[in-house]
Amino acid sequence: MKPTPQLSSNQRAARSFPLTDYSFQATAQASANTAAVLPATKPRPFYKISSEFFAAETHLDYIAELFFFILIAGVAAWPVLSMLACLAWMKIVF
Repeated sequence: MKPTPQLSSNQRAARSFPLTDYSFQATAQASANTAAVLPATKPRPFYKISSEFFAAETHLDYIAELFFFILIAGVAAWPVLSMLACLAWMKIVF
């Protein structure tokens, strides 16, 4: 099913630009030069705020993550080490 156009060809040819919202009004709070107003102190970065907040739990999380990393790395390395042991055994026997 072909869609029906909402505008006729005469209306499309007469209007080449989008309609403008004439009811827009700038707020009185917006200043002409916003770069002139800078904060007196530099705000702290987010990562420092979060590291201060979670300082007590970080040590325990680090130990748990290290344990699981060692476990996963060991499971992944086991077949490789087993293959190397078999190849070494084959070289000795044959």
